[in-house]
Amino acid sequence: MAAPLGLSFATLPPVLPCDEPLIRRGRPSVAEAEALSGRILDASWDVLLAGGFDNFTFDRVARHAHIGKATIYSRFPGKIDLMHALLERRIALRNRYFRQRGADLPVEQAFRLRAADVMKMLFAPDGVLMERLTDWIDQESGQGQRMRANAYTNAIESITLALTERREAGELHVPDIDLAARLWLEGLIGHARLANTEGASSAAEIERWACDYTRFFFAGLRVIAEDDNQAAKPSPL
Repeated sequence: MAAPLGLSFATLPPVLPCDEPLIRRGRPSVAEAEALSGRILDASWDVLLAGGFDNFTFDRVARHAHIGKATIYSRFPGKIDLMHALLERRIALRNRYFRQRGADLPVEQAFRLRAADVMKMLFAPDGVLMERLTDWIDQESGQGQRMRANAYTNAIESITLALTERREAGELHVPDIDLAARLWLEGLIGHARLANTEGASSAAEIERWACDYTRFFFAGLRVIAEDDNQAAKPSPL
């Protein structure tokens, strides 16, 4: 029998035995699907960081991620969907980083380290882009400042969790964790805006401010703890 056109019998693939089951490629696993989505989002961030919003296209993302454009559309139907998922991913990565940062240090040192890191991140290209991305999504979605509010809520929850863990470990006394977390975040945001207008964003200035801010913040917590202890003491007869 002659071999098919262009092939010799030596190059034909082997024939599977009739009793050997065929291996069919089904849907990707959950882990594979998540990995592919992460790959798309990471490529999107690189494209956005390099070219900005005006030059952002699915074609560029597909080339950067080495995948077909149809694969992107199958997971993110439009630009707003992709950008929304991208911001959520960047926030999750940032929170994970800060949760691990200084975890083995005493509470005050850990928060000082995180305060400095937050400032450096906000002034870095990645941080500036995250701020712009948040505003872009709010503007394009037409839902007010929903993403901005969600970002602040997410940050407060992360700080609240960090303070709660330290309180449960007996490292500090905080009667109102939610209020303390909110005040800590407000201090960070307020300083970022002020430092930006004053041009005080060098590494040395950030480290100096983080030291002063953390010292004052935890000194206030210690005063509150002492006041609570005094109030809890029975009054003399």
